[in-house]
Amino acid sequence: MSRREIFVNTLLGTILLLVFFARLAAIALIIWFGFVGLDWAFHLIVPGRTLPTGSLTFGILALSSLWPGVGHARKGRWRNAFLCFVRASLMGFAWFTPIESSLGGNGLAWFSWFPVIVIILTIEADETLGLLKFSLAAALAGVAMLANSGLLGDGKLAYTVANCDLAVAVAWCIAAFLIGRRNDSLDRPFTFPPVA
Repeated sequence: MSRREIFVNTLLGTILLLVFFARLAAIALIIWFGFVGLDWAFHLIVPGRTLPTGSLTFGILALSSLWPGVGHARKGRWRNAFLCFVRASLMGFAWFTPIESSLGGNGLAWFSWFPVIVIILTIEADETLGLLKFSLAAALAGVAMLANSGLLGDGKLAYTVANCDLAVAVAWCIAAFLIGRRNDSLDRPFTFPPVA
């Protein structure tokens, strides 16, 4: 390979990387201006109020949850769509409700919500989602919402239920990872192998 070919290949690679990052920056700017417009519309509709801090980040996370849900609903995979919509609401609760778990976290809600969101994230992409996996994931999400939304109060029962939910979610992640490692399915390490 001559020096000229090396120079041309390097130049083409640099141009391709610049085009990629320019497109990525354009998408980010469009999303940012969309949320600036949303903030402006919110000020027009409700004068004197402001959107909570971090609502831009939450909006992006919620849209990233709702978009696959609409895709699953269009394909008729209702269980997967339900889990996508549940994941969006779980992220909303995790963002706006501070909790005090006896395991720690100092009121940081992501500490106890993250394993449940990871389980739903890895299961919802399964096109052949069985009833058992769906029921377990929906039960974990329901218990997490019940305990952390304040419906069980703020006593020992709420802490016990939240900690048990967290323990089951972590145990599910560990078991699925070990089963995935044993079956050499590195593309999806947190999902159980299909039945039959």
